[in-house]
Amino acid sequence: MSVVRREWPIAVVIVMALFTVGALVGVGIAGRPGHPLPTARGIQDLSATAAPSTSPPASSSSSQSVSSTTETDTDSNTDSKSVVVAIGDSIMDGHGLKPSRAWPELIGQATDWQLTDLASDGTGFTAVGDDGDTFQDEAVEAVALHPSIVIIAASSNDLGEDPTEVSDDITATMSYLRDSLPDAQIIAFNAFWGADAPPPELAALDSDLEYASASVGAHYLDIGQPLAGRPQLMQFDGVHPTARGLVVLAAAIAAAIREDTAAAT
Repeated sequence: MSVVRREWPIAVVIVMALFTVGALVGVGIAGRPGHPLPTARGIQDLSATAAPSTSPPASSSSSQSVSSTTETDTDSNTDSKSVVVAIGDSIMDGHGLKPSRAWPELIGQATDWQLTDLASDGTGFTAVGDDGDTFQDEAVEAVALHPSIVIIAASSNDLGEDPTEVSDDITATMSYLRDSLPDAQIIAFNAFWGADAPPPELAALDSDLEYASASVGAHYLDIGQPLAGRPQLMQFDGVHPTARGLVVLAAAIAAAIREDTAAAT
């Protein structure tokens, strides 16, 4: 019983956040004209498709027709999904947890996104990650997937790098994404920090990404630090969010989208 009491609040928060994120992302982000964000499917739509059928059994010929139609509809739904690629670090890949817990995945589960999360531990615009790549390497992979939406965030992993080099790499990466994907939406976010106060240098990374985003027509959203002062949302290392912390991040991103959309209308 104690296990149930611990898990139930997390489950409730996750379901509510997914519904909220789906609804808000479905509204769209004001950005490059002609390329709105996809409409959210919504949890109610998903539950409706799972409801048991009350129709009588169909004949073999009818069944064949229904099967053919279902396959066609499935192919059509797959084709209509927006191809979304996420570029980022361990905060974006849900370090220490199942990949499905990562905040881009939470948003993807609530929207018509065909998501590929390229984020990897230790990676930054300049910092080389555990897999030997940087955001620039992830950007090359992203372009090869021909996405309609690219998500990218600044990273605290770049704090130990030369600031001038980081700034140049941010500009180069954002320019490469725009030049290679002229019609895609590129959505950039500030770097995420944990429960304690972030170092002043983090603001410089955010500023560089904001400037680079504006210069290439990308959309920059600053969601602040939703995990600040909330150590209960952090894993034991104090660096990476728990499953609930990632839900909080996803909800904060949704709120930023909502506020930005309202300001643009």
